[in-house]
Amino acid sequence: MGETKKAQVRAMFDSIAPKYDLLNHLLSFGVDRLWRRRMVGAVAAAAPEEVLDVAAGTGDVAIAMARRMPRVRITGIDLSGEMLAVGRGKVARLGLDGRIVLKEGDAERLPFPDASFDAVSIGFGIRNFGSIEAGLSEAFRVLRRGGCLYILEFSTPCGRLFGPLYRFYFHRILPRVGRVVSKDRGAYSYLPDSVDHFPDNLLFLRMMGDAGFTGCRDRRQMRGIAYIYEGRKE
Repeated sequence: MGETKKAQVRAMFDSIAPKYDLLNHLLSFGVDRLWRRRMVGAVAAAAPEEVLDVAAGTGDVAIAMARRMPRVRITGIDLSGEMLAVGRGKVARLGLDGRIVLKEGDAERLPFPDASFDAVSIGFGIRNFGSIEAGLSEAFRVLRRGGCLYILEFSTPCGRLFGPLYRFYFHRILPRVGRVVSKDRGAYSYLPDSVDHFPDNLLFLRMMGDAGFTGCRDRRQMRGIAYIYEGRKE
């Protein structure tokens, strides 16, 4: 099941890679940039030297970290070769290819030795893993002692008014706009479905703890549309 999901996710993101950045900013009204900046700010506060960005996609998180932390070295990894190709183009244009390396690979079988990184980040990617538990376990393995995991992921907001309005947009409007712009019939129907099936914030914090992380906490973004999660490897 997990391998089938990964193959489907790879094919889907390969298909929408040329329009991915445009649609992200358009469909979130630009708020995705703010959430990424907040996660990057949390990473920067720990002053890491070596960072692994998992599910790096088109490189937005890696680029934001390189700009925020002039001495950091970032390795990005993603299943989708087409997404990474877009990311490499952006990195090269910005002159950051000396500090950012983007590689194709599997988040659940990371091709790095134990204790290789000071921090691991995952921006809007962990819900796409075939096994969330395996992805968390691998992140823990490649972190050095004292290193932290930072995750930014969508959730389902509550509230008697805001919750239903958001769900209407997320399930009815967003998939239609996404299909028109990306020309992919399935990709932007997959997005709300994947968020619906992702664990809520309390369950996800427990999963981080089960993977070995301590001091796990979350920060709610815009009434629960997204959360930033943090956990440490002691």
